[in-house]
Amino acid sequence: MRIRAGLLPAALAAGLLGGCGSAGPAPKDSKALRGVAPPISSKLRVQEAAIHRQVLASLGHDADSHARYGTVPADLRDKQAPPANQVLSASTAHPATAIQGISVELHLPHGSALATAVGPDVPDRIQGSADLHTPATWDVTFADVHGTIPIAQTLFTITDEQGRLLLPRVSVAGGGPLPRTVPARRPFTLTLKTVVSVGDGKLRYAPDGADWLAEWDFDVETD
Repeated sequence: MRIRAGLLPAALAAGLLGGCGSAGPAPKDSKALRGVAPPISSKLRVQEAAIHRQVLASLGHDADSHARYGTVPADLRDKQAPPANQVLSASTAHPATAIQGISVELHLPHGSALATAVGPDVPDRIQGSADLHTPATWDVTFADVHGTIPIAQTLFTITDEQGRLLLPRVSVAGGGPLPRTVPARRPFTLTLKTVVSVGDGKLRYAPDGADWLAEWDFDVETD
């Protein structure tokens, strides 16, 4: 039995024609439908190239024979280093929060000094371990000292990741008795030691024994 075209249902005819490549109007997003990617701006190409170079550089430094397990690649370590000559100002009314390596200019009622905290340094045997606590060492250096800057065992505190308030053992770098004030004739470095939990923490200096004047954020990692 033959079916004449005039008797074919309109919907079926439309479907057959569509399957044979109907010449109807193309949608506005015809390029996207055909899988053709939109053009990439020159600005985006430059950004992608820069990211690519940084990744390759990091991979190259990771293979450096001088890199230690658990350390940061040299190129990334340089980016994390504090900006040169950056100094924060701290007073009783406006205490200062810094990171390790950043100097804080201390303004006390009877003196002033430039204080810099570096650390923590953890033992090599802890690196790569699963230990949750570790011995740690910080150096606090006072320079450009004028007037009276008090120092004592009780003026330095450390708060670790677990929220514990720790009193580190304070000694003079290189040996010698701990004076009551910072000598003014040359840079003077104190060494602080205690056991902290792995993670973030703060080292604080409170010259009056109560309210902290400067603090340095730190991060302890052993993996």
